[in-house]
Amino acid sequence: MDLYIFDYVKLTPDKQIALHSQESWELSYVVTGSGEREIGDTTEAFAAGDLVLVPPGIPHCWHFDPRSTDKGGRIENITVAFEDVFLDKVVNAFPALAKTVDALRLYTDATAFDKAHAEAIASLLKRMCNETESERAVSMLSLLCTLAGQGHAIGHYRKPDLNRQRLMQVRVYVSCNYARPLSLDEISRHVGMNHSAFCTFFRKHTGQTFVDYLNAYRVNIAHRLLVWEGISVAEACFACGFNDVAYFCRTFKRYKGFPPSCARKESSNPSRRHLSRQDSSPLQ
Repeated sequence: MDLYIFDYVKLTPDKQIALHSQESWELSYVVTGSGEREIGDTTEAFAAGDLVLVPPGIPHCWHFDPRSTDKGGRIENITVAFEDVFLDKVVNAFPALAKTVDALRLYTDATAFDKAHAEAIASLLKRMCNETESERAVSMLSLLCTLAGQGHAIGHYRKPDLNRQRLMQVRVYVSCNYARPLSLDEISRHVGMNHSAFCTFFRKHTGQTFVDYLNAYRVNIAHRLLVWEGISVAEACFACGFNDVAYFCRTFKRYKGFPPSCARKESSNPSRRHLSRQDSSPLQ
């Protein structure tokens, strides 16, 4: 088992991983690209140079604007992931780094860094791209020292109780499956509830039906596609899980206050671009 993973990639924006959480720490550095990122309870815009450390267990994903790429249509990022067992082994091998590891483990929210430290971390990550495995192992120790105690929280993520955990399960499942037919029975089974109990639970804790939530989610994705990619209204309709263009247009206007054709016009007018936050839903 790898104790840490160093990953430098160039890929098209659609290849990014959807909303997810994991049991490892993840340091993400965006070299090329911009868009919106979801981390825990917070959705914010990001641009090239964005550098964030995500502790274990916090849901996160980056939504890249396909117009903000290199000449080959790709975004570029560097990711370092490591597990707590790696930190334990660092302390066992180098007891002098115990305080450093303790300071790192104090981070409970997604963490950003001031300009000086962010530049130092970015420089180290870029250097690691060209290092051998042995050299990179040494650089990992330097990276831990640079990260520890130097960050500040961006947003706040509350560890979920059972109800919030179920809502998070819904949120993640929808983010991965919105583009295909998604029934109440399927989502109910996914969170371990029967149909009736799930409907009651969801309305009680969100103030809306699951269908309303799903439609709002799909409309926000469609808005992003129309503005960022300039695709046709019909293409946005089917890409987001709707199967009837007329119904899609009515639903889009109901949630946004304007028809999807207006959103498409924004793609050629940067001064009018304004994407509503996908995380304005009550599943926080």
